[in-house]
Amino acid sequence: MQDPGFISVSELNRLIAQALARHFPAVSLQAEVSQLTVAASGHWYLTLKDAQASVKAVMFRREADLVGFVPAAGTSVELVVAPGLYEPRGEFQVRIVQMRRVGQGGLYEAFLRLKHKLETEGLFDPGRKRAWPTRLAHVGVVTSLSAAALRDFLITLRHRAPRLKVTILASLVQGQEAPGQLVRALERAGELPFDALAVIRGGGSLEDLWAFNTEEVVRAVSRLKVPVVSGVGHETDVTLVDFVADHRAATPTAAAAWLARGDEQAMADLQAAQQTLKGWMLTRLRQAEQRLDRAQASLPDPRKTMRLNRLRFEQSAQALALARQRWQTGLRHRIQRLADQLDHLGPTAVLARGYAMVTGPNGQVLTSVVGLQPKSELQVVLSDGEFSARVETLSAQRRI
Repeated sequence: MQDPGFISVSELNRLIAQALARHFPAVSLQAEVSQLTVAASGHWYLTLKDAQASVKAVMFRREADLVGFVPAAGTSVELVVAPGLYEPRGEFQVRIVQMRRVGQGGLYEAFLRLKHKLETEGLFDPGRKRAWPTRLAHVGVVTSLSAAALRDFLITLRHRAPRLKVTILASLVQGQEAPGQLVRALERAGELPFDALAVIRGGGSLEDLWAFNTEEVVRAVSRLKVPVVSGVGHETDVTLVDFVADHRAATPTAAAAWLARGDEQAMADLQAAQQTLKGWMLTRLRQAEQRLDRAQASLPDPRKTMRLNRLRFEQSAQALALARQRWQTGLRHRIQRLADQLDHLGPTAVLARGYAMVTGPNGQVLTSVVGLQPKSELQVVLSDGEFSARVETLSAQRRI
């Protein structure tokens, strides 16, 4: 148990932190940045120094987002800080509330005043943001023709959305004449049939980007009917056009990528549909192959059918040959029987039984004595030869 006459280390640190906050609520400080670490949370952790000393500092993300630049080592800055103590380790540090480069205090204050004014009017209200079309066909680009950022912008669009039509509305993006030219380019953009508009330029100092922080340019962007993407400066640069635009891109290249996302999504959808169709076709093809296999299995094997038909043909040919042989044998037997009958009934067989065939002078076979005359010459045929005869006498015989 702690002795009542003593305090703990944490209590000591809390008392010191409270005393610092009470006696030093805010201090204007001029220093040089010697070290900067940007955490994943977006908070900045810095070391500030002058010729004799240094101090740890922290700038939370909400304040850091309004700075408009990322200070490099050696950058001289003007700060509004609140001294304090990091109680867990008892380390003295200052919390940076505002930061600007040395000599830029007037511009930064003007930036904050105009931001507050336009924000109060509702120009930065999320409810005023214009809806983005699903697909873009024609986009306008407000920038300088000599801007290096334009080349990167166009290369990105050509690579990611080659079918997208791009029209460039040239304008100065820096200097005293830049705001007027930007307003005219924006008004011209409002008269053209764009699906969206990009306002881009490369990075630079607060003075370099000041044309995009002027009231007339911000209001000209707010009056447009088409959605606007702002790609002004580098990732850490912030302008008032970023707040009024419908989308703020970190860089001009990022703005081109934002405009191309519809085409990229459409291409991804098309590729997905192609894969789906390919899978469907492969499935149907496999199903058709399976049906064909089943149909082939249910049909007889043509080779087997041919072998069976050949066997049946050979059997039929053998049966036909046998039937023909039997028919020929039977025919021969019948002919033989008829021949035998013919021989038995023929004149030769009759002659062999003792009969003779007599022919008259004219060669006609005589079956009667009618018409014969004495002295007629006759020819007599026997079974083993023939001879000539002459009629001597005639006598008719009565038939029984």
